[in-house]
Amino acid sequence: MKKYKKHFMHLSLAVIFGLLFNSCKEKEGASEDPDKGISGKAVFTDFAPKKGAVRTRLYIEGSNFGSDVNNIKVFIGEQELKVVGSNGSQIYCMIPRYTSSGKVKVVITRNAGEAVEHIFPDEFQYAKSTAVGTLVGNVDENGNSSIIDGNFEEARFAYPAYITYEPESNALFVTELDRAVRRVDLQTKTVSTLITNGQAGFTKMQTTTLSANTDTLFLTDDNQNLTARTKVAIAYSLRSENYRRVHPYLYDPAAYSCAPHPIHNNMFYNGYAGIAIKKAIFDPFLNELGPKELFKIGGNTNSSSLIFFHPTGNYAYIVSYGCIYKSVYDWTTRELQPPIIFAGSPTAKGDVDAIGTSARIERAYQGVFVKNPDYAGQADEYDFYFCDQYNQSIRTLAPTGVVSTFAGKGSPTPDGSKSGYIDGDPRKEARFADPTGIAYDEERKIFYIAERNNKRIRTISIE
Repeated sequence: MKKYKKHFMHLSLAVIFGLLFNSCKEKEGASEDPDKGISGKAVFTDFAPKKGAVRTRLYIEGSNFGSDVNNIKVFIGEQELKVVGSNGSQIYCMIPRYTSSGKVKVVITRNAGEAVEHIFPDEFQYAKSTAVGTLVGNVDENGNSSIIDGNFEEARFAYPAYITYEPESNALFVTELDRAVRRVDLQTKTVSTLITNGQAGFTKMQTTTLSANTDTLFLTDDNQNLTARTKVAIAYSLRSENYRRVHPYLYDPAAYSCAPHPIHNNMFYNGYAGIAIKKAIFDPFLNELGPKELFKIGGNTNSSSLIFFHPTGNYAYIVSYGCIYKSVYDWTTRELQPPIIFAGSPTAKGDVDAIGTSARIERAYQGVFVKNPDYAGQADEYDFYFCDQYNQSIRTLAPTGVVSTFAGKGSPTPDGSKSGYIDGDPRKEARFADPTGIAYDEERKIFYIAERNNKRIRTISIE
């Protein structure tokens, strides 16, 4: 603790205590203003550290700063920082996102209204970073939660499994597996329930997908009907109706995901028995859409898959447990072709970053294509980010077939567990618990992750 100058020795012990420790309590007769009487010259010694990323703690050293943070402003270039506290000889700040490198400026306003300004000669060097955080969701002391609407402090989730980002209104659609579809309004920071089982004949809701123009939300349902076309497999809801009404789109046995072609808009979806991949075609006899089975993957097994179209429409990835298939789109017939195994293995599970079929995936789930600026000018400029549920991680699949781990499994524990709930650096600290949903906001460079076991919506912010 640095000593104050001699003319401060006349201040009472109670005031000095308040200045140094920012105490809320004042002794009888002391002023309610902790900085009253501060009129001496502020001395600026240094700042540290000289380099850092978002959430870095920045300290301004010196003396006679005062302790009222409302009178203290700190800038790096034109970016104002959050001043967390001051004890008179040290100012504590936090570095926000998207800060640029620049000179550190401190402005202190005295009670008389005069402003003291100081600019340090050294620059702070801002390092861009990627960080995992928590957006919304909570659990009780026993780790339990349920469907509760409200603001971000109140809202809770029961089993968030799938997520879709709608850029027009800056909102998320979160599928509570087998239960409901929730809307997370990122503007108002509120969560509401849009659709529940029973609407439009829903039995067990699975996934949501937006049309290419983002004005239609498609919903798939495990309707527990594997033989007859008597229940809704795909329904839709419109932004023009505020996504409050649900309309039948196609009747068929259980569907687990659907994917409209980004250019032609024709709909593809998957079945359960034999993992059939189907195309919705118009049936003139019934005067409605009906199924055309294109092919089956993974042998004649009863399992599920998820379909994701590349933004160009040239191909789709079909994700099924430990394997990612690649199906080329025929622009003439407007149909997906029988796929090849592009990464992983349908029989050998694991956790191995490698190329193609040498890679090992435990349980691949939702994925999203994200443009990689390093691929500019190449035939394929997109990486595919996907959730590996049982490996508790977010992984990437490059156009070359290379699988790598992007986030998760940080902060190793003595028992070797990969699961947990920790924010921070994606690989050094962050932990997830059954992540299965992923969406991406291209404008703000933010991933949104839905976790079944943590019952939260997490974020991965990229700079």
